[in-house]
Amino acid sequence: MKVSVASNILKILLIIFSIGVIFVGVYVLPVLAGEMAMVYPEIEYARLPVLIMCETLLVLLLAGIGIIMYLLRTFDKGFTFSKKFLKGLEVLVWMCIAASIGIIIIYQYITMLGGPDPATGMAMVGVTFIVWIVAAVIMLIRAIVKQAIAYKDDYDLTV
Repeated sequence: MKVSVASNILKILLIIFSIGVIFVGVYVLPVLAGEMAMVYPEIEYARLPVLIMCETLLVLLLAGIGIIMYLLRTFDKGFTFSKKFLKGLEVLVWMCIAASIGIIIIYQYITMLGGPDPATGMAMVGVTFIVWIVAAVIMLIRAIVKQAIAYKDDYDLTV
C-alpha cells in the first residue's frame, strides 16, 4: 500500500474518531452524569467537578488528535526529518503525561467520595497504563527520528 493512501486512511479514521469523541463529550457524558446523580443522590455535589474533569480530558484528546493530524500533514509534505516534527512528538508526550495525571486526579477524587466500583477502577488504571505505553512509543519514535536526522545531516555533509 502506498504511504499516501495509508496516511489518508488514517486521517479519515481520526476524523471519524474525533466525531465520536465530540458526541461522547457533548451528549453521552452529561446524560451519564445526570443518571448517576439520580441513582446516587449522595454524590450529587460531585457530578459537576467530575464532568468538567472528564470533559477536559476529552478536549486534551481532541487536541492530541489535532497534533497527530498536523504530524501526518508534515509527513505527507516530506518534512518528517525536521525540528517541527520532533516538536510535535514532544508535545504529544507531554499531553500523554498530562492525561495520565488527569486520570489519576479523577481516580483520587472519586476514591475520596467512596471509590469507584472495581470494574471502573481497573478500567481507569488500565487506561493510565495505555496512555503511558503510548507516551513511551512516541518517545521511541522521537528518538528514532532524531537519530535519523543526525544520520541524514552526516550523509548530506559527505555528499
